[in-house]
Amino acid sequence: MAMTDVKNDVNVVERQNVDYTNAGLHDKGLNEDARTATAAEHSLGLWQAIRTYKKAVFWSVVVSTSIVMEGYDTTLIGSFFAYPAFREKYGFYAGPKNGYQLTSAWQTGLQDGGAIGNIIGALMNGYFAPKYGHRKVMLVNLAAMTAFIFIVFFAPNIQVLWVGEFLCSIPWGVFVTMGPSYAAEVCPLALRGYLAAYVNLCWAIGQLLSAAVLKGLVNNHTKWSYRIPFAVQWVWPVPLFIILFFCPESPWFLVRAGRLQEAERSLQRLSAKSHEIDHQKTVALMVHTTELEKEMEVGSSYLDCFRGTNLRRTEIACGAFLAQITDGGAFAYSPT
Repeated sequence: MAMTDVKNDVNVVERQNVDYTNAGLHDKGLNEDARTATAAEHSLGLWQAIRTYKKAVFWSVVVSTSIVMEGYDTTLIGSFFAYPAFREKYGFYAGPKNGYQLTSAWQTGLQDGGAIGNIIGALMNGYFAPKYGHRKVMLVNLAAMTAFIFIVFFAPNIQVLWVGEFLCSIPWGVFVTMGPSYAAEVCPLALRGYLAAYVNLCWAIGQLLSAAVLKGLVNNHTKWSYRIPFAVQWVWPVPLFIILFFCPESPWFLVRAGRLQEAERSLQRLSAKSHEIDHQKTVALMVHTTELEKEMEVGSSYLDCFRGTNLRRTEIACGAFLAQITDGGAFAYSPT
């Protein structure tokens, strides 16, 4: 690392009146504080981690709960294709034998529009979260979600419904990528796998809720048979917004932003006060890791994902996600 970078890091630390001057990157590897923090994290058992970081577990669960909305709507819109009142409102008359139906083009369009919005939301989260932090991005998207639900709820025709579904799916893309990343940044190593898996549980919870709501309203032949399920989506954003307004920001984001004192306060909020934890050493490890990341990113591009060791990582990541598509999972969301 260049000497000017080291001086800049030390100047930032001195301005914040915290002794992290030994937390930077050294040619011979980790300094003592960062090394101690690494050893402490790797020696932490599951139950001890839960007791010590139960606040971090709580906030991670709250953030991931937003994914329930995506699981809910993923099943919802496909099931509506068989709903009599929904077909009569947004479909066409196909004769006395088949009644009202949605064309295959609109069935595909409504589902694919949501998928495109998810991709956009995921990419947006990758850009905005490192720039503005997890908390602000979550709050903005929860507010946007609340507004976009009005479009699908009051949609007078299928074109407006498509616009509403597309716009709603953008925050869903943010939520589904925010949950695992926030869990990984606020929780110790012993808990990350479990809390990342909780994301999938939230998805399943949303699908079960959707099935329950649809089952309860399937014999209702008024417009409320599809409007009430849409309205249920408002149950989540408002309470989540209020709770997450008090959510501690990711300490990793604060370290990358050079706000070391705030990172230490965030760590204090995420852990039990009764347990003796040296948060300064944890911040020292974060500073060291951040400097390593900066060095690795110098002169790099997306092409490096297909070179050397990174190629192997790219293959593993693509294989894991490809398995979810090639097993026919997409057909499960369109049984109607």
